[in-house]
This record gives sequence, C-alpha cells and structure tokens, in this order.
Amino acid sequence: MEISGRIKITVSMLIWGSVGIFARFTNLNGLGIAFFRVALGALILALLFSIKDKSWFQKVSGATKQKFGWMILLGIALALNWVFLFTAFLYTSIARAVLIYYSAPVLATLISAKFLKEKISKFQILLILMAFLGLMIIMSEQKMNFKNRDFVGAVFAFIAAVFYAMIPNLGRFLKEVKSDILTFVQLFIASVILIPFVLYGKIFAGKINWFAVGILVAVHTVFALFLYMDGLKNVKVNEVALLSYLDPLSAVVYAFLVFGEVPALRTVIGGVLILSASLLDTLKRR
Repeated sequence: MEISGRIKITVSMLIWGSVGIFARFTNLNGLGIAFFRVALGALILALLFSIKDKSWFQKVSGATKQKFGWMILLGIALALNWVFLFTAFLYTSIARAVLIYYSAPVLATLISAKFLKEKISKFQILLILMAFLGLMIIMSEQKMNFKNRDFVGAVFAFIAAVFYAMIPNLGRFLKEVKSDILTFVQLFIASVILIPFVLYGKIFAGKINWFAVGILVAVHTVFALFLYMDGLKNVKVNEVALLSYLDPLSAVVYAFLVFGEVPALRTVIGGVLILSASLLDTLKRR
C-alpha cells in the first residue's frame, strides 16, 4: 500500500520531536552528540547511495567543486546548530529549548532581509516583535546570569536557532544541487569541522549509550530524513511548513511523558507567541 506524502512528513516530524529525549540518554555532551550524528549519518548515506549508484561519488565531487564555498558555510551552520541545540537539551527543559529554537523561521526572515536584501513587510515586522516578546517572556522565567543552567540552556537554544535560520538562506545558493548530494555533503563537512574539537575535548559524561546514539543516527538522521525527502515529492512546501509544527509540540509531550517535565506558565505563553508568529508568517506566504 502506498503511503501518502502527508503521512511520511507527519511521521518524520513526530520522530524529530523525540530527538531531545534520546540525546539525554547518550551520556554525551552537545559536541559529542552532534559529531556522532553527522559523522555516522554521513557514513550511512554514503554507503546507501554508492550501492544504489556506482558513479554517485563522482556526482558528489562535481557538485561540490561548483559550490564548495557555500557548502562549507552550510556545513558549519549545520554543525554549530546541532552542537548548541543538543547542549541546550542538557542544560534546560526540552520544552524551553525547543520553543526558543523554533524562533528560527522568524530569524530567517531577518537574515534574508539583511543579507539577501529581501523586502520585509510591516506585518512581518510585527511577527518578529511577537516572536522576540515570546523569547523575552521565556528568558525572564529564570535569573539572567551565566551561573544559572536554565538561562545558559536558553541562550544555547537561541544561538542554535540563529544557525538554523542561516541554513535555508544558504540553501538558496544551492538550489540546483540534488537533495541526496546536498544532505551528504553538509553532514560530511560538519563532521570534518567537528573532528578537532572531539579529539581534543571531553565529549562524554559516563559510559556512552551506543543504543541511544544508534537510534539518533539510524532513525532520527537517516530514516526520518528519507521519509521527509520522499514526502516532499507529493506535498506542497507550505503544507510541509505547517506540518513541521508537530515537531516542537510533540517534543513537549514526549518530555512530559518520559521526564515528567511540565512547562512553566511563562514557557507556555512565550512558546505560543513564538509558534504563532512563525505559523502566521507561513500562512501569509501561502
């Protein structure tokens, strides 16, 4: 039976919503989690695609030479995005980290206006202010000093959102690159960038839980990505953007079910403002 594109996108989002849960079970810090996810993910994709197409690596080489600079920047953005996001999961609640992280679509609008010279409407300015108000409400929930782990985690989540917001903007310079090649190259470049930090830094806080690492790589990175990319073939981009909100919402539910984390009132209010701003921006573009 043929599975519809909507179901594939929905399942991929529900899988990605649990990434913070498995990240905590790995006994790795943010750097370690990000490294194993990109490195092992790149390895698995390379094996799968090269078996399917013997000349695949030649195609990768050709595409990389043409857009090497932009791909380097994309790999850096991906690496730092995941390092800071996974670190945020270890410092603060998953709900707080995810909701702050989802300010990325609004930040992407700001970045495109600044660097790509895209026009920004008064309505979008209003949405940006709404999202930042939500951020301030969440951040005000704890003492704003770097000795407070929750505050540090919130800051890390925001930094992750900034790098995440850079990814679609950089992707605009790589539209002609096939999705399988682009996915592999950015994972590979991110791996190379993180290797020195992994070699000379401590990445684990105990015995590594390889089962949790394997789930993050095989299920969250490879399987969910395949579902997502395949679903994109039959679902409109705007509809995909709407379904993407299942990711943060499911993350909050999973954190409650697994860790008993109940979002504080300010987190809920701020999160509603952030998600509403991103959702309204998505609906406006339809």
